[in-house]
Amino acid sequence: MNPNIKTFPHFHVLARTVLAAVAMLALSTAHTFADVVNATYTTGAEVPVSSNGFTATGKSVNLTLNFAPAPGTQLMVVRNTAPGIIRGTFSNLAQGQTVALSYAGVTYHFVANYHDGQGNDLVLLWTGEDPLPAAILKKLDPQIVLALKKSRGQPPFDKPTTLEPDIPVKDDTGRVLVDVEASISTQLSNQVSVLGGQVIKSSETATTFRAMVPLLQLETLAGRADVKFISPARLTITSGVKPSP
Repeated sequence: MNPNIKTFPHFHVLARTVLAAVAMLALSTAHTFADVVNATYTTGAEVPVSSNGFTATGKSVNLTLNFAPAPGTQLMVVRNTAPGIIRGTFSNLAQGQTVALSYAGVTYHFVANYHDGQGNDLVLLWTGEDPLPAAILKKLDPQIVLALKKSRGQPPFDKPTTLEPDIPVKDDTGRVLVDVEASISTQLSNQVSVLGGQVIKSSETATTFRAMVPLLQLETLAGRADVKFISPARLTITSGVKPSP
């Protein structure tokens, strides 16, 4: 004979408990693993996402600033309580990317660091506008601009941080390997040498070349009218290009 549910009142309590747990799990999953993460800051103490392990790949983040942050403010985006790092990055927020957030008509700048805290949190670090002229800034890759800030001790590098500019190849003399988009000429190649740099042999095309150039001289190089853009070089296994000593 089938049991009569009415004779087991504790069954109703158990059922309600299970359903509530399932609902809470669904809400938690939707918040932590949603395709779009909304991060709104009213005091700066908010933690939009806290997760035991987090995958940012395939997701985007909407950042909203609802207060005037003081210099040095840090905004937590993802607090990852797992020992591993955050997997991937948001589609609209790269490691080391500078973001501009506005409040009451004022724009504030922050740099994204996916390796903050113990190396596994995503935090926005306060930074300022770079004093370089706009005409030069638009010719420099953001990671080069970040490296220049580090060399000057400008925020966020005015205090200890795990943030590192993404410059794949550099030497102990302060030179970095860069790709330069430019109108190639003997005069331009000579200036690279005068600045303490060296053009990589066989890297020249009609519009680009690769060179080791002192980081602090990239601003001067970008000031030339025949230089269009400078970015950190990305070596590949098949490139066969090696920086000369």
